[in-house]
Amino acid sequence: MLGISRWSEEYSYKTIERFFDKKIDWLSIKWRMIKSVIGEEVIVVADETTVSKAGKSTYGIGYFYSGLQNRAINGIQFLSFSLIDVKSRRAYPLFSKQLKGKKKKKSEGKPKRKRGRPKGSKNKNSSELRLEGLFKVVNWYLKVIIKAIKLPQLRYFVYDGAFGNNVGIQSVKRAGLHLISKLKKNSSLYFKFEGEQKGRGRKRVYGELVDYQNMDKKYLKKITVDKDIETKVYQFEALHKKINGSLNIVLIFSINLKTKKTTHTILFSTDLEQDYDKIIEYYSLRFQIEFNFRDAKQFFGLEDFMNIKKRRLHNFANLSLFMNNLSYLIYKDSHLHRYSINDIKALFMAERYTREALKFYAQNGDDILISNAIEHIAHFSMIHGHTG
Repeated sequence: MLGISRWSEEYSYKTIERFFDKKIDWLSIKWRMIKSVIGEEVIVVADETTVSKAGKSTYGIGYFYSGLQNRAINGIQFLSFSLIDVKSRRAYPLFSKQLKGKKKKKSEGKPKRKRGRPKGSKNKNSSELRLEGLFKVVNWYLKVIIKAIKLPQLRYFVYDGAFGNNVGIQSVKRAGLHLISKLKKNSSLYFKFEGEQKGRGRKRVYGELVDYQNMDKKYLKKITVDKDIETKVYQFEALHKKINGSLNIVLIFSINLKTKKTTHTILFSTDLEQDYDKIIEYYSLRFQIEFNFRDAKQFFGLEDFMNIKKRRLHNFANLSLFMNNLSYLIYKDSHLHRYSINDIKALFMAERYTREALKFYAQNGDDILISNAIEHIAHFSMIHGHTG
């Protein structure tokens, strides 16, 4: 906040503090900013990002997994939603929400439940289960986002393997979207039973177990060879005993032609009519949200801010990701299209330095042509600039 007040020229530190204490509709602000650049084919994605924090006073602080450090670290975590334009392959941040860590419950010495199904328990409808934790949060904000942006072409939500289960699928379906995600490698999938049913008793639903190592050629969609790696892509409809309804499965099976080692990835979509290439493309586009996190942390203070209150944390996280959209629009609508974010920051810093320097000579920077001087000064800290 101190850095923002210094560079803003017109606003004091107290004014910046009051700004961060306000209730701000970040979703509406971000959507109005990017709606003019969104194309016809879009998807919504979400992911969590962890920000390291020291001390104990920060709201929601706890131990969260950090993918960058590959371990749990002391910090805070945000769940962020981004809209991805498929054609341009660019992610536009929409909304961020802080997640709270789970507190350890003290054991009260209650006797453990016996193994097996409790006597008198009844079967439950797996499509009417209760949403809790992350699934409840995602379901709530997906509904909010859909209502706010009103895009008829928005049909798919993409998340990582954490939503590769029945709860994740139901949380997205209840928001009116299809889910694209990933299953565990050891997931037991079954083809639908297509044989003759018995005259009495319950109808058989599950057919043969899917053998990932020996797939029928009729499901093969594509074969590619890159160096010594052969990749086969299969698509088929399958069932999972713990998931309600059929899944559109895309199996990516790879083999090293030299060592004969194999590996596979199981992607799925709840849209049974979707093509395999779109499922792969949409899931790979999910990674674009990581560039939002990278830029927000590297250039816009998401890793360095010192706020500790709940609302200020929320506002700063959304402001940091808002700057991704703002910097792209500056980049797109000006001569800066050949520069990076670091270069754009260098240009604005050079403009400020130049104006401050001119004040020593009683010159008004607005009344004289100084654009060449600004760009020349900026070249010293720009990546793509020249010093000639």
